[in-house]
Amino acid sequence: MNQQTPYTLPLADPLATDLAITGGKGASLAKMALAKIPVPDGFHVTTAAYDHFVADNHLKPKILQALTSVNPDDPVTLTIAENAIRPLFLAGTIPDALADAVVQRYRPGEAMAVRSSATAEDLPEASFAGQQETYLNIKGVPDLLEAIKQCWSSLWTARAISYRNRQGISPDEVSLAVVIQHMVPAEVSGILFTANPLNGRRDEVLINASWGLGEAIVGGQVMPDQWIVNSDSGTPVAAEIAKKEIMTVFTPTGTENVAVPKYRQEKPVLNAADLKQLHALAQRISQIYDMPQDVEWVYIDGSFFIVQSRPITGLYPLPEPLPAPEDGLRVYMCLNVAAQGITEPLTPMGLEMFRLLYVGMTAAATGKPADKYPSWAKLAAGRMYLDLTSALRKPGRWTTVAGNLGRKDPVAGELLLQVLENNRDEIVGRPGFRLPWRLVLKIFPGLLANSLIGYLNPVRARQKMIAMGDQFVARLEAEAAACESISDRLNLVETYNENLFWQLIYQVAYCSAGIRLVENGPALVERWLGDGEAFHPVAEAIPYNPTTEMGMSLLRIAQQLQQEGEAPTVDHPAVKEFLQQYGHRAVQEIDMGVTRWREQPEYVLDMISSYMNQGDPAEKLDDFAAARTKADETIEEIALQVSQRKTRLHGRLIRHLLRCARELAGLRERPKFDLIRSFATFHEVMRQVGETLVERGRLDQADDVFFVTFADIRSEGDLHSAAAANRAVYEREIGRRHVPRIMTSRGESLYGITYQTKDGALLGTAVSPGTYEGIVRVVHTPGEARLTAGEILVTHSTDPGWTPLFLNAGALIMETGGPISHGAIVAREYGIPAVAGVAQATTRLRTGDRVCVDGGQGTIEILEAAAVTQKERVLT
Repeated sequence: MNQQTPYTLPLADPLATDLAITGGKGASLAKMALAKIPVPDGFHVTTAAYDHFVADNHLKPKILQALTSVNPDDPVTLTIAENAIRPLFLAGTIPDALADAVVQRYRPGEAMAVRSSATAEDLPEASFAGQQETYLNIKGVPDLLEAIKQCWSSLWTARAISYRNRQGISPDEVSLAVVIQHMVPAEVSGILFTANPLNGRRDEVLINASWGLGEAIVGGQVMPDQWIVNSDSGTPVAAEIAKKEIMTVFTPTGTENVAVPKYRQEKPVLNAADLKQLHALAQRISQIYDMPQDVEWVYIDGSFFIVQSRPITGLYPLPEPLPAPEDGLRVYMCLNVAAQGITEPLTPMGLEMFRLLYVGMTAAATGKPADKYPSWAKLAAGRMYLDLTSALRKPGRWTTVAGNLGRKDPVAGELLLQVLENNRDEIVGRPGFRLPWRLVLKIFPGLLANSLIGYLNPVRARQKMIAMGDQFVARLEAEAAACESISDRLNLVETYNENLFWQLIYQVAYCSAGIRLVENGPALVERWLGDGEAFHPVAEAIPYNPTTEMGMSLLRIAQQLQQEGEAPTVDHPAVKEFLQQYGHRAVQEIDMGVTRWREQPEYVLDMISSYMNQGDPAEKLDDFAAARTKADETIEEIALQVSQRKTRLHGRLIRHLLRCARELAGLRERPKFDLIRSFATFHEVMRQVGETLVERGRLDQADDVFFVTFADIRSEGDLHSAAAANRAVYEREIGRRHVPRIMTSRGESLYGITYQTKDGALLGTAVSPGTYEGIVRVVHTPGEARLTAGEILVTHSTDPGWTPLFLNAGALIMETGGPISHGAIVAREYGIPAVAGVAQATTRLRTGDRVCVDGGQGTIEILEAAAVTQKERVLT
C-alpha cells in the first residue's frame, strides 16, 4: 500500500481486492462484487484512514504501552489492555479530510451496516471470525462516524488481542478497514458452507437458515433450519427443520430479538427453488476462490445477497496429490497418527525420508524402477497419508486390514471399517491390489526362514538380528564419512534409504516369533492351564528392548550421580556414554529433520535431575530386576503346572515358547532403534549439505536444509523463501492437536470415536494390566512438564522420546495407540497399568484429577475432580 491510497473506495473497485488496503472482509466483498455476485452496494473505508486516525491522535505509543503487560492466557491482563486502548479511539478526533471522504460516499438518510475488516482476518490459516465488531442499521453522518471509530477500536478487544498473539501476529502488523453497506431488511438470513464443515466432505454444501437478520444465528440464539445439498447436482440429501422461536429484526435505533410468530416457528424458511438459488451461488463462489468458503447471505423479495465470504479454516486439508476423477473415491490412513502414534507434522526432509523408504519398498517388491513420488503416498498438513483403497476392493479383506491396523490403533481400525461400510458401493467392484510375484517368490521365503529361526533358536535369531542392524549402520556411517560433495551426500541418503525398508522387515521377521507369542501368550496359557492371567508377569521387564534399556540406563546414571553428589552435565563420563549410545534419539524421532539428543541434550539432563530429586533411583532398578526374576519364576511355574496337567512334553514345549517370547519380544523395538540410528546419520549428512548451502549463499542457516526437498536442493536455485515458507507452515501445524486418522479423497474426515463411558468411567483399550489410583498430569509434549513420581501420565500419544517420563509414571492414559503401540509395549515392560484409545482424554481429564486406572479392563474412573481455578472459570 502506498501513501496515495484513498481513504474510501467504491465497493467494487479493483484496488479494493488488496487485503492490505481493505482488510480480509472488504477484499473478499470487492472480489465478489467484481465477479457480479449479488452483494449489497456500499463503500470501503480503507486502512489508510485507520492509520491516519491513529497517527493524527498519537495513539500508537499508547497502544504498544498498554500491550506490554498482556499475557494471552490471562483474561485479566487482556481486559485491562482493552479497557486502556478502546477509549483512546472513542475519544479521538476524526480528521476533517477523512470525515469528508466518508460523507461524499454516504447518501443521507440511508440505513447502513458498518463492518470491521482487519488485515489479519479471513485468512486461510486464521479466520479471526467474530473478533472485531459490526454495527447494523446506522443512519446519519454522526452515528456513521461514531460506528467507524467503534470498529477501529474493536481491533483491540481482549479476544482479538489474544487471538493475534496466539497466531504470532505482531501488533505492528495489523490495521483495520471498515466496510459500509446498504442495510438489507432481510426476511430470511443464513450461512452456507461450500464444503460440509461437519464431516469435511467437499462434495456437500451445508446451508443454515432462519427468519430475520443473521445475528440470531451467528450469536447462537436460535437453532436454524439445516440442509445438506449435493455439490454437483444441487439435490438435498438431508434436512432438519428446527423450531425457530427467536429472530433479529430492525428497530428505529438498531436491532433487537423478538419472538417468531407461532405459525412460522416450525415452518421451513426455504423452499426447493430457494435451495437451488443458493446452490447456484455456492457454485459461483467456489469458482472465485481456491478453497472452501463460509458464506453469510440474506434474502428479501425473492433475491439473495451475499454479505460475507471467508475461508473455512476448520477443514483439514485434502491429501495431495489429488486423484484423477476417474480414480473414484479413495480411502486414506494417516501414517503419523495410526501407524506412528504422533499427531505432529513431519518436516519436509522428514517426509522425503518416508518417500524414499516407499520407493525402495516398491522397487524391491516388483523388481522394477519405482516412481520417485508414489501416488499412493499423500501429504496433508505436513502429515503423510497412505492410500489403502486398492487393498480394500474386496470386502472379505476389510476385517483383516482393519484388525492389523487396530493392533497399533484400535480406533483407527474401527474408523476404517466405518468409512468402508458407509461407502461400500464406491469401494468394491473395481480392480484391486495384487501381490507382485517377486514379493511372493523371492522375499517371502526369506522372511519365513528368519521367522522360523526365531521359533527354533531364539538366541541365534536375536544375535543375527542385532548384527544385521549393526552392520548396516556401520556401512552407512563409513560411507557418510567419505562423502565430499552435496551430490555425494544426496546420493548416499537416497541409496541407503531406499534399501532401509526391507532391511527393517527382515529384522522384524527374526523377532516375529517373540512378538506373536507375547500377543497370544494369555490365550495359550488359558487353553493349557485355564488361567490366562498367569501369563502377565512373563510380559513384564522383557530384556533386549533398547527403549526400556535406555530408561534403565538413565536411572543408573541418576543413581551414580546421587552417590557422587554431582549434577548431570554433558561432560560427565556416564552422560557421555549415554549420548554415545542413545544420542541419536529424539522426541518425534521418526522425523529425520528434528534435532537429536546428542545435539541438544538438555531434555536428557533434565530427566536425570528429575530422577535424582524424586527418591532413590535404585528402588526402580530393583523393581525392574525383581520383575525379571518374577518372569523367570512364572515360566517355571507354568511349565510345571502344564506338565502335571498334561504331559512333560507339553511342559517342555510351553517353557520353550515362553522363553522364546522373553528372548525375542523385546527386540520388537530394535528395527525402529536401528531406523533412528540411520536417520540420525542422514540428519548429520544433510546438515553438512546445509552448511555447504549456507556457504554458497542459498540458505541462511544449516538447519534450514530440513525445510526444503531434494528437488529444491538439486535445482541450484535460491532456497531462502522456500525454507522460510515451509518452516512457517511446519511451526503452525505443530499446534494442530486434532488430525484425522482416516480420510477420503472427497474430504470426509474421521478423527475418533465419541468418548464412551460405563458407570461413569471413561473407556478405552486395555493395553497393560493392573490397577492404579493416583493424580493425573496432562502432558502434550514431553519437554513441557516433569512428572512427579507416581503421577498418571495423560497424553495424546507417545513415541520412544517419551520413555524417560514413564519411569516416574504410576499409570499411562493415551488417546491413540493399541496393544502393540510403543506406549503399550513400554508400559507392560515397566509394569505400569495403561489404557489407550481413550477419546478426548486430554480434555476430559484435568491435571490434578484423582482417578483409578484399570489397565486390564480399559477403564478410568474419576474419583475426585481437580479444583477449577478462577482463571479456568473465566476462560470457560
